[in-house]
This record gives sequence, C-alpha cells and structure tokens, in this order.
Amino acid sequence: MSASLRAFVSKALERNRISFGDLRRLQRNILPHGLLTHEQAEVLIALDQTITRTDKAWAGFLVAALTDFVVWRSSSPGRVEPETAAWLVASLSCGRPTRTTGMIARAIVREAQHCEEPLLGFALSSPKHSSKSTTGAEAESRVQTHL
Repeated sequence: MSASLRAFVSKALERNRISFGDLRRLQRNILPHGLLTHEQAEVLIALDQTITRTDKAWAGFLVAALTDFVVWRSSSPGRVEPETAAWLVASLSCGRPTRTTGMIARAIVREAQHCEEPLLGFALSSPKHSSKSTTGAEAESRVQTHL
C-alpha cells in the first residue's frame, strides 16, 4: 500500500469519518487512475466496513471504483472469473455488512457480461437498499442472465 493511501486510511480511522474533501483528495491525489491492486480494493472495502460517518458520495465512489476494477481491469475484461468472484465475496463478507457491500455486488453483476458464483449468489442474497438504482427484480433478472 502506498504511503499516501496509508495516511488517508489512518486519518479516516482516527476521525471515524470520510468527508467530501477527503474523498476528493483520494480520487485526485491518491488514486487518480482508480484502483490498481487487490490490496487497494481490500483496504477501501475494510475502511467502508469500519468508518461510521462518510460523505454521501462515498458509496457511489466505492461502487464505481470496484466495478471498474473487477469488471474492466481484469485479465478478461467484461468477465468476472471464479477466482475473482471468490476473492471479492470474501472481501465483502469479511467485516460488518454495510449497505455498500450489496450495492457493489449488484453493480458488478449488472456491469459484467459474464459473472461466476459465488458473486451471483452474494448479489442475490445481499439486503436490498432503498436506492432508485436497482430494484430486487432488476438485480435478479440481471443475475439470471448470467446463469
């Protein structure tokens, strides 16, 4: 993990908060090219599961960053291979569940042209949130197309 990402995480943990300014610094200065490694993704997932106060833009950023990393920066762009699906589900399941973990899984299933278990099952079993972005029927329909 880079020193700048480590400093970002330390500050967020110390304050138990990610502000809008913190998020912008993360996007512009620390991860200007998005997530590049599993370690970076795991750190942000763990941070989401730990921090109790985040700016309203945090969830959208994390969902988009992980979707891009998992779906498009893989060795098979557009596909979520079994080992990647297993890694992601393990990472999302590791800490306390957040509304963001289900959003991440469902967004990846929607975006990917092909997705493997166990991510499909995780996306279907994740509690639904009250966002307009995806209804349970829409997520289930998308998952069914991958089966």
